[in-house]
Amino acid sequence: MKKILTICCLLIYCIVFGEFDRHKKYTYQELNNILELARSNNDNETLAEVYILLGDYEGDYFAEYDKSLKYYNYAITHFKALKDNDGILRANHAIANRYRDAGLYRDALQILLNLEEAYSDDKHIKELTQVWYDLNLTYFKSGEFHLALNYLNKAGNTNYIQKDTLLGLKILFSKIDAYESVYESDSALVMAFKAFDLSTIIRNQEYVAQSLFYIGYINKKKGDYYKAEKYISKSLLILPFQSFSELRKKMYKELAEVYFNNKHPQEAYNYLYKYIQLNDSIVNKNRIESFNNLALKYGTKEKQTSIELLKIEKEYEVNKNIMQRRSLYILAFGLFIVLLSVYFIVKFYNQQISTAKIINEQKEEINHQKIRELEDNMKINSMRSMIEGQEIERERIAKDLHDSLGGLLSAIKLQFDYLGSVNQQLSNQRVYTQAHTLLDTAVSEVRTISRNLQPSSLQNLGLVPAIKDLINRFKGENYPDIDFQYYAMPEKMDKMMALTVYRIIQELLNNSLKHAHANEILIQLNSEDNELVIQYEDDGVGFDQVSMQKKGMGMDNIKTRVNFIHGTMQTESEPGKGMSVIIRIKYQ
Repeated sequence: MKKILTICCLLIYCIVFGEFDRHKKYTYQELNNILELARSNNDNETLAEVYILLGDYEGDYFAEYDKSLKYYNYAITHFKALKDNDGILRANHAIANRYRDAGLYRDALQILLNLEEAYSDDKHIKELTQVWYDLNLTYFKSGEFHLALNYLNKAGNTNYIQKDTLLGLKILFSKIDAYESVYESDSALVMAFKAFDLSTIIRNQEYVAQSLFYIGYINKKKGDYYKAEKYISKSLLILPFQSFSELRKKMYKELAEVYFNNKHPQEAYNYLYKYIQLNDSIVNKNRIESFNNLALKYGTKEKQTSIELLKIEKEYEVNKNIMQRRSLYILAFGLFIVLLSVYFIVKFYNQQISTAKIINEQKEEINHQKIRELEDNMKINSMRSMIEGQEIERERIAKDLHDSLGGLLSAIKLQFDYLGSVNQQLSNQRVYTQAHTLLDTAVSEVRTISRNLQPSSLQNLGLVPAIKDLINRFKGENYPDIDFQYYAMPEKMDKMMALTVYRIIQELLNNSLKHAHANEILIQLNSEDNELVIQYEDDGVGFDQVSMQKKGMGMDNIKTRVNFIHGTMQTESEPGKGMSVIIRIKYQ
């Protein structure tokens, strides 16, 4: 019955999806369904093409380069079975490009140079042109710009015969980047004007806008900000609107710099603000797409696991039927011999049933255990993604505050000081003095917020100096006495673990300063039996642990981070008796 259902499902799938087309866009789940169908039919041609598309999916969407290369090698195996030499070369070309994506430039170059030799006949001019173009990309990424230009010229010469306009534009844009890298701005400018002429002929607004942007960008690099403003502004007007355009983001950034150099701070600020907004939107969109792709991939894996379990069950049923038939034969034979043999046959039959029952129970327990492991892995991955996402966002905000707002405030302060030095009467006025004080406070506040979001001392000096730096910010009459003790600290510690320990202590300090009204705080760090022990005490107002489990007061964030690094946490507190926290973390 199951076999009939499987055949029906495959027939329905063939009717719905039709014949496989390698140039058509398929989803990850559709490709896996087609793969199952091709396996059942021993269709080597479809298997080879599907494996190439799955390899593209694994590399482009999931950055799983090892799995991507494995799929490409599967494709080569099936192409060899078909004796399809062009398919083998195409799969090797995909492997070379994946090596380049993974940063293995030498391996990529070795394959591409072999492909250059294989495509040297007149029948593969189009493929040879693409190989030369990919050799240019690989040499460019490895920093060998002159070799990249050499292969770009070869690709341009052959493409002139083929008249592939879109590839010609890609070659021109790559030449612009290559000439810029070897500081030949004039040559890069010539290529940009050629790209503008070609994109104007084919009436492609996006490529026209990109060409004008390159012209403006090169003029900006040459110091001609008037021309840069003119061409980049024109490219921004021509560029078709797209919600998450990387090119538009570059235009906003370059216009901000151009207007700043042209002494138009308001326009510079406007474009910088647009750049930040668009960049945030693109980052959020990429993050959502990554989560969706991972969810899709996980769902497909879960389905494959179910299919494997069904196969195991089917095999078990077949074996069980064989065993039952054998038992019946033995029973029939025993009836012909003696009645005594019936006893042993029945006993043997009951043993088989008991064994089958035990196997079923064990199998069910294994399935439940696998489900629990999958659920635990999902929780751990979700927690890791949340914490890593928070740290990435903190780092981004800290850099934006320090580089953008901090730099802007510093520039304003310099202008302010200059006005005071020029006009002594102005510097003696009370309003000027108050404004100057507020500006100093703003600069200090931005610096403090940036350090809280992303402690540079942690990356540069280590955990202990970073905690000392954190404590130094809370010294003064308005803050409690903080005693920090440490000994027997591990020599090496994982970067994420050190950051997590830092955040835990930071959160504990913030809780004490905001809610506990403590006069003294003790922080101890030491290692015991491959465990890092954090002991934190304050003499504040304390709290009722039962009611605090409902309210939180920041303790949930600390527990989440402790769980993330597989640690344990014990909290003791009573109203009026302060608080004590002991956290143990295995660092090996």
